Amino acid sequence: MTTVDRQPVDFAGVRVEPTASGPNRVQRGLYTIISDVIPYASSAYSRVTPGGFGSPQCVIVARDAGPRPFDLHEPLSNRIERFLLLVRLLKPGTSESMFEVQGGTHSVREFSPTLVQFRGAGPSLMSPTQLATRVITLDQKDSPRVDGLERLLASAQREQPGMLFTSFGMAMHKFLLSFHAHAWHEQIVDLATAFEATMSGTAKDDVTLRLRMRAATLLATERDPTGKIFADVGLIYGIRSMLVHGGAIKTKDLLKIVRKVSTVPGDARDGEATAYLVERLRDLVRRSLLARICLAAGSAPLWTLDNDAGVDTVMVDDTLRTAWREHWRSTLAAIDAEAAGDRPLYFPGRPSVLDHDDDRAPLVTFTQAAARERTQHP
Repeated sequence: MTTVDRQPVDFAGVRVEPTASGPNRVQRGLYTIISDVIPYASSAYSRVTPGGFGSPQCVIVARDAGPRPFDLHEPLSNRIERFLLLVRLLKPGTSESMFEVQGGTHSVREFSPTLVQFRGAGPSLMSPTQLATRVITLDQKDSPRVDGLERLLASAQREQPGMLFTSFGMAMHKFLLSFHAHAWHEQIVDLATAFEATMSGTAKDDVTLRLRMRAATLLATERDPTGKIFADVGLIYGIRSMLVHGGAIKTKDLLKIVRKVSTVPGDARDGEATAYLVERLRDLVRRSLLARICLAAGSAPLWTLDNDAGVDTVMVDDTLRTAWREHWRSTLAAIDAEAAGDRPLYFPGRPSVLDHDDDRAPLVTFTQAAARERTQHP
């Protein structure tokens, strides 16, 4: 994740501060930025400095003040997490959360800085992110889009007294967990859980078929037609079933299935193929969450988050399903985020060039990204 000009960008309640990079420039690393905000933050790292580096990278800072500073860390952490959720819904990317430092901004304080490491603690050898990368690039123009999606989400999530958790809340949690670097198969399981909680409803029979039908109906675009979505979800859920239900499969047989997914390049190496698989599912989940938010927002919601009665009837009615699809896309357009509802832009063959006229970055392979990095930083 970075910003357009590598300068800090302020959003509501948070600041995105990218690390500096490029030839003939002084590298300003993550730890320096953190220490500027939280003095002596390094005391939280103990003997092992938290790792995980994938250029470009940034630090997201949230601040507050009050008579009980120790009580502020949880709401501030939640503020950052909420911001990341909104950004990751609006801008498809592979940006992973590595770690969080919590502490006071003065050298004299009530408690020492503390470190929170996420599940995979950043890009690891088992993380697909090192093999396929899509960078999230932010600028000040994104601020009203983030605020607009926040309003839509608040409108969609109506009060449900007595509820410990909801299926939609679980879906968003699992979606965010997929950005805490881990093995690709763990990401598939998390994302599949999020997909089901978002789209499948409460009925227990024919879950996969219902999921394929609803996703293909609501998410289809000219770039991502109904047939490809329907087929891809079937393939991905076949793999998910093997992972969850203890099935055994040989590597060559798994890769044979993976390579049938429409967004996996035919010449992708084995690790890259699974990386593209994860990103295909993650993008379908992302757009499903956006569709549900837009359909549930407003004074006359078409599909509330806590009820799916009559949804399948809509899916088989030409007029109604077209109206639903147009409704959620026009709702995104109203906050200048219509592009978020489509599949990220891919170029023919192996993509390697960012279309600067379109803020949706294509996937680039890690080897290509590394080659560019070596060229820029001899």
